[in-house]
Formats: sequence, C-alpha cells, structure tokens
Amino acid sequence: MFNRVPFKGSLTCAVLAIGVAFLAVSKIELLPAFPADVFNGHQVILDNQNKIIPWSVPVEKAYDHFLRLRWDFIKSKVPACPGPPPRSSYPQYYFYCAFWDKHGVLEPDTWMNDLGEKIPNWFESARLYYAYSGDSSVMTIVKKLMDYTIAHGTSPSTFAWPKFPYTTTNAGDMEFRGFTSGKRFALNEIQVGYAGDMGWVYYRMYLYNGDKRYLTAALNVADTLARNVRTGTSTQSVWPERVIMDSGKVTAEYGAHWIGCYTLLDELIKANLGNVKAYENARAKARDFLLQYPLKTGYWADGHTDVAELTNTYKSNTAASNFILAVFDDPGLDPDWRADVPRLIKWTDDNFVFRRAPGEPATQWGANIVGEQDSFLPKMDYQTSRYAAECARWYAISGDEAYKEKAYRSLNWVTYCNKPDGEAFESPVSKDISNWWSDCYGECPRMFYAAFAGVPEFAPPRENHILYSLAVLKDVSYGARKIQYSATEREGREYLRLSFRPGSVKLNRVRLPLRSDLSSQGYTLRDLGHGDYALNLKRMKAGIVTIQ
Repeated sequence: MFNRVPFKGSLTCAVLAIGVAFLAVSKIELLPAFPADVFNGHQVILDNQNKIIPWSVPVEKAYDHFLRLRWDFIKSKVPACPGPPPRSSYPQYYFYCAFWDKHGVLEPDTWMNDLGEKIPNWFESARLYYAYSGDSSVMTIVKKLMDYTIAHGTSPSTFAWPKFPYTTTNAGDMEFRGFTSGKRFALNEIQVGYAGDMGWVYYRMYLYNGDKRYLTAALNVADTLARNVRTGTSTQSVWPERVIMDSGKVTAEYGAHWIGCYTLLDELIKANLGNVKAYENARAKARDFLLQYPLKTGYWADGHTDVAELTNTYKSNTAASNFILAVFDDPGLDPDWRADVPRLIKWTDDNFVFRRAPGEPATQWGANIVGEQDSFLPKMDYQTSRYAAECARWYAISGDEAYKEKAYRSLNWVTYCNKPDGEAFESPVSKDISNWWSDCYGECPRMFYAAFAGVPEFAPPRENHILYSLAVLKDVSYGARKIQYSATEREGREYLRLSFRPGSVKLNRVRLPLRSDLSSQGYTLRDLGHGDYALNLKRMKAGIVTIQ
C-alpha cells in the first residue's frame, strides 16, 4: 500500500510512576526508565530490561485502552467527506482509503478506496469488540458500511463474474467500479481473494442478524468462486489473482490470498447451504494449492488492493499470516501445522522484520516491527499486531516463553501508534505514509483478540471479557458474575477471562463438564491469580452459553 504518513505533531503525555509488578505478562518487576526518546508524541516507557512497555496507565489495561480509543475515534471523531452532497453526508472512511493529519485537520487521502480490505477487517474487528465489550453500536456502524457496499459495489448479473464484489474503486467514488485513476487497473477489475473475504463476512453478518440479503450476497460469491476454480500450479493459482469482471479476462494469474475464500466455502458446507458439492470441490482445490505451493515455496503472493506488479515469486506477509492464524482455529487445514507455524513465523522474521526499508529499524526497544510486502517494506502497526497474535497463539501451544515475549513487546510498540484521542499512526518510523482506515481501524485492533486467546494475561485483570472466538456471537450480556451469549455456529471455541470462578457453565441450559483438556465438549479453567480465571470452552452445538 502506498501514500501513508504518520502525524508528527507535538504531544505531551503525563506518565505516572509505576511501582508494581506486571505479573500477568512477564513475571518480572517493571521499573520504568524515562529515556529521552519521544515516539509519536509519547514519552517512551521502558522496563528494567530497557524494553518497551505501554505509555498509558494502568499498564495492565493498556491494550483495552488502545482498543477502546480506536473505536471511540470511529464513533465520534471522523470528519465528513468533502462535498458535494450527498457524499458530504458520509464519514470519510466510506469513500477514501486513508487520511492525512494536516496540522490537526483530517483530510482524505485521494489515492483510492480499498473496499476489499476495509469491509472484512472492519466486520471482524467490530464483531470481536462487540463480544469483548458488549457494545453493539460498532456492529451498527459496520452494517451500514456493508449495506452501502453491497448496494453500490456488486457486479451485475450479466457479467462473466456476476453478482461479485468490487474490491476497489477510485477515491471519492459513490458508485464502486474499480480503481482506475492510478493507471494500474482497468474498469471492473478486482482482486479475487479479497472479494472472497468480502463474501465470507457477508455470510457472517447473516449469522449475526439473520437478514437473508447477506446470505444471498455470500452465496453469490461462493457460486462464482465454485464456477471459476481450477487446479493450482506454481504459476497459476487456484483462482486468478485478478480478473476483469465484465469480460472474465484474467490480468494476474498467481496469488496466495485464499484463506477468506476457503473459509467462506468451508462454513457454507458445514451449514449445508448453497451448492455444497461444488463448494466441496473448490474448497479441496484451494487447500491443495495452499499446501503444495506457497506453504512449500514461501511465495505468498498478495498485492493487497493497489499493487499491480505481481509475480509467482512475490511475497506478502498478510497472505502467510492469514494462513497461520487460520490454522490455529482449524488445525485440520494443515496436517503438519506444528512444524509449519514456527517455520512461517521465522519466514516473517527473515522477510519482513529484518528485511526493511532503507533507514528504518527492524526492532525498537526490544520489539520486532513488521513490514507488509516485497514492494512496500515500511514498518506498520497492523502487520506488527498480526505478528504478535501469531506469536501469542504459538506460545499457548508450545509453551516457549520467547514467543510470549515477542508478542508482548510488539503489542506494546503498537500502543504507541495512537494519539490520546485514538487517531492512528500507521507507520510511525516511516515518511510520507498516510493512515489507512482498513489497517488502522480494522486489521490492527482485530489481532489483539487473537493475542488474548493465546495469552489471556494480556487482557485486563479483575474484569470479565470474551477474549476471542472464531464463531460469530450475538446477544452478548455481561453481569458482575454472569456472562451470556448466543453462539451461531454448531462447532466453536470461545476464550474468556473472568473475575470469578464459575460455578456452572451451560449450553442451552445443559451443564458442560469441567475438563483437563478440550478433546471433547466442555471447558477448562486456569487460575490466573487474584481471583481471575482463564476459561476455554469447546462446543459441538449452537445455542445459548451461560457462565455464572
């Protein structure tokens, strides 16, 4: 991605002295130093190992503070689009990819609009925040954005790729027809993998609110994917990376951004919706391609939504990261996942941590910071939070403390990518990089919940939270000693942090057993100290879960 710049205004931040042990994270005493470094307007706070800890206090609630700031900014601080009406009645994130901070005034970046990245990441960020906080207003925000996108950004039924989402458009467009102003793509040209991501979250919005318009939109995407699937090779992926939808012309043969397509098909198959046999064929071909080619070659090609020069030897951290995170939720995707996950994390270290843009660091104050893709290496908040999520979840499996430490320091670095009002700095060590709505307010925060799943100690103590679930949850309610929610999918795992030891955990009013592991339906408990517990729950049915 291009055209991004961090805000460089001067801010002051009063940092309180911290004389406590942050036992939940590193079990070492945090005795902050106060170096001369100021980063994004925040005084950098280091512990007694001279490694970064969050700038906000109390430290143990810093990640929660970060997540709330970002949503509060979306709710109340985003200016309207420039005119004329009716465009001026919408927030800037509807029609622009990013913003610049010009002396305290947010102006839209007029590069493009990345629908295929924004819609999936915002939906996932919103539904995870809703489950975590009980605040359903964020789902309303995303529903309105999704509704507009479906109505104004879907191909007609006469196209070779019919009823399929537009993944890009020009900045300021109110009718979405593709990103042509940059002279990189043609009218009606789309990135197939990102359209699959959009179809996946259309289906998930259906699970959340039951409106069959979203199911129809998702099935249309799945049907088109099933009709156009092919056997992947080292030069032609399971679907083409890009096509022109009206003619069906393929404009880029190879890509590796297919987890959204795979998951859409997988979830529809499990729900017995749509053309299941065709979906099973396409799902199998997608899995085979991922395992036989990018997983073996390391060529996780993905130009996001604005890079045109893509080859079958191109690398993008996002495509590989999506695969890693999907494997944690669905180990059956990769039979060798226990060997492949640490190998892929090292792949990120080699290609996007220690390989870097000229003049930029690979690490800062003990935190590994991460770039995006071969043609765009600036270090970014959302790629760094992706890396932290992978490391945290691998720590939960492996018990290797080095991964917990990597996750902790990288998340701490990301907390500095906020102004105190929630305005994001996407690439704070870079120059001339604007702040993308999809990355900063979708992809970056959504990764914190996966990190919480791996290390529940990262979540705030003495509070109740649903930390993470792959399944869509609704009807979430929190009481002092009771959490209740409706799980929409038959199988699922939920991860919680509780401020009390539950006396019962029920699914559809039937008590679930406390177990030593989750090889079958039930739940586990781990004492976090000071009356807090980590609860992991495995369901084999949809329905109402009550924990009290």
